[in-house]
Amino acid sequence: MLKDKPLVSIIIVNHNGKHHLNTCFNSILKTDFPSFETILVDNQSTDGSIEYVREKFKWVKVIKNDSIIYPEANNIGVNNSMGKYIVFLNNDTEVDKNWLKELVNVIEKYPKVAACTCKVKLFSNRSLLNSAGMECDIYGFAFSRGLICRDNFEVDKGQYDKLEEVFATYSAAMMIRKDVFAKIGGFNKDFGFHYEEIDLSWRARLAGYKILYVPRAVVYHKMGGAKSVYTVKNKYFIEKNRLRTMIQNYSLSMLFKILPFYFTLKSLEFSLYIGFRKFNDSLEIALGVLNTIKKLPRILRERKSVQRFRKVKDDEIVKYMKRYSIELSMFLRGYGKYVLS
Repeated sequence: MLKDKPLVSIIIVNHNGKHHLNTCFNSILKTDFPSFETILVDNQSTDGSIEYVREKFKWVKVIKNDSIIYPEANNIGVNNSMGKYIVFLNNDTEVDKNWLKELVNVIEKYPKVAACTCKVKLFSNRSLLNSAGMECDIYGFAFSRGLICRDNFEVDKGQYDKLEEVFATYSAAMMIRKDVFAKIGGFNKDFGFHYEEIDLSWRARLAGYKILYVPRAVVYHKMGGAKSVYTVKNKYFIEKNRLRTMIQNYSLSMLFKILPFYFTLKSLEFSLYIGFRKFNDSLEIALGVLNTIKKLPRILRERKSVQRFRKVKDDEIVKYMKRYSIELSMFLRGYGKYVLS
């Protein structure tokens, strides 16, 4: 056993996902890495998940959480971890035996790398990509590389087999330095669900760190298997957290440039949903924006704390972002049916 390898803490948040845990934990058991601990943070499961894990996977540390908030649960897992590095892994995943070794080798080699993200492929069709890291445009819209549009995935032909910098991690399978996670404040528990990894990656970049995509660290994802009660309001959470991420992380001068076009896009999107009689979608978007405006005093206070550890200017951040609206570009390329479906 290689005793000089750093300890890695694998944190898995679970809510009524008992049917996924056998596959996930058995694959972790086969991991070819000598030094890791596994922590399950259970969010109010009623399907016997806790009892099942305590009986069948006694090597897993189980934490019973009284909340259902996904980012907060991950923070609790980190607070109870002992590793130098933290891995956030969805419960509906299966890991390749070399995944952890590949992540550790990269993050140990590059001290300015705060976090690494895996090549995530579909569990049900392993020739298809789920994510090769996250892209983001200057209007805060985040999108997985390898995902053409919703439910339309690229075939893995080796086009993402290069170790390279990406804007953000994909939260289904990612690694971060524990000291950096603490330095930048961890996940923002107010996000509830969605965009927490974009915000975290953005803050890591503000602190002067990089994010790397590691193609040899392969994970298979069922997609949607780890859904929480929050996913019934997808558009609401995405919109409020997208806007909040920009307000907290951009400089004021950049915000004045970006926000007018952002609100123009949202007005067009809102009108489009109304026109197609998708009233729930239009309502979720409006409520997401209004929620952010309502909480603006608190968001601005949090923004101050984020800006205090800023070491790089927006120019350094923006060069890893798309300068055009990915959202609008997708629609104009003919994917509007996915947006409106």
